Amino acid sequence: MSLEMDEELERAAESGDVEFLRKCKASNKPNEYYLSFNGMNIFHMAAENNREDFIREAISMLPPEDVHQLLIQPEEETRLFNPLHHACYIGNVEIVKMFLEVYTSLSDISERPWLLKDNQGSSPCHIAVYSFHEECALEVLKMDMELIANMPSNRGCPLLYEAVVCKLGKLALEMLNSPHSFPCNGNDGYTPFHSIHFFDRSEEATEIFRLLLQKGSELLEQQNDNGFSIFHLWASEGKLWPFKYLLESHVTIPNVKGIFAHLISLTNIYGDNPLHNLAETTSNEEVAIEIAKLLIDIYKEEASDLSEDLPPWLVEDNDGDTPLSLAIARQYEKFALYILSIDENAVIETQKNVLFLAIEKGCHKVAEKILEIVDAKDWNQLLTNDHQNVLHLAPLCTNDFCARLIERHPELLTRVDKGGVSVLQNWIIKNGEMWLFEYILKSKWKSTFVKLIADADYNNRNNPFHIAATTSHEATNQVVKLLVEAYKEYSPSWSVNDVDQLPWFITNKAFEGPLQLAIRHKNEELALDLLKLHKNANDISELLDYYEPPHTTLFLAVQNNCFEVTKYILSKLDRKSWTKYLKDSSDDGDGSNIMHLVPSLTNEKFGTWLVKEVPEFITQKDDNEQSAWDKAYEIGPAWFIKAVLEKDPSVFDSAPLVWTKACEKGHVLALCAFIEHNPGAFRDLCIEYKDSPLHHIKLKNLTGYEEFLKIKRMKDLINLQDSKGVTPLHKAIRNKDLFLTETLLTMDKIIYNVLDDANVSAIDLLSEECDNNQTWDRMCKRIGLDPRIKTTYFQDKTKLLDVRNSLFIVAALLATITFTAGFTLPGGFNQESGVALLGKKSAFLGFLISNALALFFSMLVLICLTWSMVFDDSKAMVLIDRSMVLLRLALNCTLLAFMTGVYVVIAPKSLWAAILIIVIMSSLIGISVNKTFLYNFLEYVYKFIPTLVKKHRGRIHDVERGIPKEQGHLHDA
Repeated sequence: MSLEMDEELERAAESGDVEFLRKCKASNKPNEYYLSFNGMNIFHMAAENNREDFIREAISMLPPEDVHQLLIQPEEETRLFNPLHHACYIGNVEIVKMFLEVYTSLSDISERPWLLKDNQGSSPCHIAVYSFHEECALEVLKMDMELIANMPSNRGCPLLYEAVVCKLGKLALEMLNSPHSFPCNGNDGYTPFHSIHFFDRSEEATEIFRLLLQKGSELLEQQNDNGFSIFHLWASEGKLWPFKYLLESHVTIPNVKGIFAHLISLTNIYGDNPLHNLAETTSNEEVAIEIAKLLIDIYKEEASDLSEDLPPWLVEDNDGDTPLSLAIARQYEKFALYILSIDENAVIETQKNVLFLAIEKGCHKVAEKILEIVDAKDWNQLLTNDHQNVLHLAPLCTNDFCARLIERHPELLTRVDKGGVSVLQNWIIKNGEMWLFEYILKSKWKSTFVKLIADADYNNRNNPFHIAATTSHEATNQVVKLLVEAYKEYSPSWSVNDVDQLPWFITNKAFEGPLQLAIRHKNEELALDLLKLHKNANDISELLDYYEPPHTTLFLAVQNNCFEVTKYILSKLDRKSWTKYLKDSSDDGDGSNIMHLVPSLTNEKFGTWLVKEVPEFITQKDDNEQSAWDKAYEIGPAWFIKAVLEKDPSVFDSAPLVWTKACEKGHVLALCAFIEHNPGAFRDLCIEYKDSPLHHIKLKNLTGYEEFLKIKRMKDLINLQDSKGVTPLHKAIRNKDLFLTETLLTMDKIIYNVLDDANVSAIDLLSEECDNNQTWDRMCKRIGLDPRIKTTYFQDKTKLLDVRNSLFIVAALLATITFTAGFTLPGGFNQESGVALLGKKSAFLGFLISNALALFFSMLVLICLTWSMVFDDSKAMVLIDRSMVLLRLALNCTLLAFMTGVYVVIAPKSLWAAILIIVIMSSLIGISVNKTFLYNFLEYVYKFIPTLVKKHRGRIHDVERGIPKEQGHLHDA
């Protein structure tokens, strides 16, 4: 036998390649070729892949002894399956038969594959059972029934028990009909009878039941480890046929009814008997009732022998539930009525109040039946439960039930629960419908009921109006109107009573009246109805004064978006004296007014109305020196800002920098509302106060900043310096706001070399940040900026192409001039020798050197400009910037060449003219050395030429009047 299987043979076994086997046979492969010592063999693989023809061919080719060795070989892996295990697991009965037929020709068998177990302790027959392959299990069982049936499964259970649990009827009958005796008990105290109900009723199922009764009737009364009997499990599943069949087995079991009576009374560890299970878990109520009737009828027949025991329908489980309470809890009304029909004592033989339970679960027929029993037996104790009486639950009952209950027990109307909650209050809480209140207010108990209107509970001192104000039932407002009218009828003096004597105004323990509670719960309709109950319809100040502090009610209405309530209150107040209702002036208050609440409103229409109605409070400050105008910019309601500026434009100038709060909070819409009121004035305001939104804005992303800069006039402020010389770019970099910095750097007009009062530029700050943070460095590279490169004349945003072209032209022109001057020497040449005539004069040598330098520098400028075209923008900018320095040198050298050239030829004839030319040219060189000096010089000269000043001012005047440039020239002429 080889250690490893040939790879071609392995592939053939997996794919079922019979032709490969035949070729191997034709080539006279030795038998050892087909055998392997490690892992799976050809039968493992073929069985696992359902290759019947391959297995048949292999069995026919190999000697029986070799086949036997292959069939008993286990996998050397986790399962330790032999080929027969695989065949049973797959469920191929033909392969199972082929494997087993091998042993018909073998007489001496030391090991049998059907008796070998896998690593879990399961034989091939057990594997077939667990896989529900009954035919395979039967074939294996026939090989050695007595041994296999007595082998425990991996759960320690006999095969007969496993067959019943897995609903393999044929297998179970095969064992039960055999002459052998087999164990039946499963694990944890279970028996096959605990699982017989898994079968649907059939001849096969009843036959299994009959044979089990013959072989092990003593197991009928056995309970499992949790105390469950067979009746518990049959009842839980709602299976009727096992009960009936067992009852019909009186021939086999003469005392079957006694066993019935005993099993009905057995309880499990939870205290449940089968009746509990029927009520609690059976899915079909009709079946549950039929089983219950069967069990109870038999129990009653046997009751003479069990008279001392409590009937099973009255037994309580560990939770205090009886079959009746469980049925009601599950809303099995018919089942509950059946229990009541057999024993009315079921009503009181339980810890639970079944009358209350029936009402709460909507079992109205059961409730009516229980009430009949209560009245008949005078069991009035069931009318109360934990200090609450049945009338508290009246809204959950039917009309007839309530009417009958009140008729028979009117004394319940005045009783309260342990918290002092009256029947009336509970009706409102329980969503009492109108018919209930209308019925009682038309009945002879009306006066008794009306007295409850003013009663408050013990804990919170809430009366029915407080309760109504906190509910959201549709009928609540109508109920309140009924109660008010009833109270007025029985209290004629109500109209002269003070506010604190009327139940619809009086406060509770928390000093809140029904009005405040209605507003707090946004019940505007009820709040308006309550307000209109005030005796003085034109002035409700007395009512508002009652609810201390006086501003409470109005503030509450605004906070809860009660528009109509607010309008009504303001319309009933005198404007001259309404400040105490619109402002918190209490000792422990913060001095806020009603307008402080408006920016937080979600109802824009409501808020806009308030702005128009009470504008005098907009800029009033509270104790923290904050006005509603200030608060708006912290919260960000743009609609409020628009409404205020439309109502009172002067507010725009009252707090010129209030918008900075909106910027810091990221409220862009609020800022826009302020700016759009007068964009030009806003820009002037920023310039005047040396501040801008860009100094304060804080947004979350790049897109937000890009959109922000599209706001009108915002781009005009990108270089604005604050009082400390800081620009928005300075501020953004110092605040480490990467997105704002990037947005500003990409603006065309940004100037980033402006110095602040500390003599620091934004580009210096950016360079430092890039050195310390790679994220900032990557940002600069992304936009093509290198802050580390310092330039003198040009910024990065300068248009490189235009500058390069201009410098190129100037440098080329200088190069041309100096090149030409190099061959057109002052004083001329000797015609014979070609030597310069003035070559020995020092001034001439100065001319040559300065001209050469001018040519050198101008050519160097051209070279730099040429190379700048192939560098990136940052390096190109450096080359162009340096070219400006070189160009200045070239210009100065050109002037010097001109001076020395003129001097060498003019001085011998006119010294004063040569000196004058030198002075003029030297002055020009001196003026051009510094750009500031040059600028100041030109400004100074400009002031002393009146004609130029007049023309310049006239041109400006023409532009203002819209006169074209050409007409302006004519005008000047």
